[in-house]
Amino acid sequence: MLKNTLGKNDYSQSQIFELLGRTLYVCNFIELRLRWMHQHRGGLWTGKTPEELLDKLKKVVEKQQKEDKAPLGPIGQEMLDAIYTPRCDKDLENAKEQNLFALKLDYKIQSKGRFRRARTKFKKFIETRNYLVHYFARDYDLTNEDSCKKAYADLKNKSAIIKDALEFFNEDYETMQKDLHKFQEHLKKMSSKPDFQPNTENV
Repeated sequence: MLKNTLGKNDYSQSQIFELLGRTLYVCNFIELRLRWMHQHRGGLWTGKTPEELLDKLKKVVEKQQKEDKAPLGPIGQEMLDAIYTPRCDKDLENAKEQNLFALKLDYKIQSKGRFRRARTKFKKFIETRNYLVHYFARDYDLTNEDSCKKAYADLKNKSAIIKDALEFFNEDYETMQKDLHKFQEHLKKMSSKPDFQPNTENV
């Protein structure tokens, strides 16, 4: 356990630990947001009857909403692709040509420009989070006042990167929440007694 050998100043161990703890908490919060967005990603579902369509949708939603315990870093780009890439309109047209009932769920956040920004934000987020978790303590000796000053300055910069990622992904999370509620209303019109609802509870 580190002992605080420094006097009272702007770069005390306790202030560094406080900022580090808050920053890592926000990192965890962003991860929860991203996993929810991935679980509720858009899709295209078809069926020969409305009942068959809803049954397929139910099974897909249940599968998507199972807890994903894989590390975020390695699957991050795959998750972003699933979240930000809209479904192909051609597939919807093909379903209609085959006289199939179809449901297509896209979100307002789905665009090439937003996807590029999401990849950039995610890359910076993961790199910063991993550094704070694995290397921050290696690079700074918090029993040394000069090292504490440098650590605090570096931590403030990295905290700003995490805050930027939070604001970006939280905005898209809230947009998805609104779009998904509209989709739920559409499902209610298809069935007087829908036997399932996607989980839209806040994380």
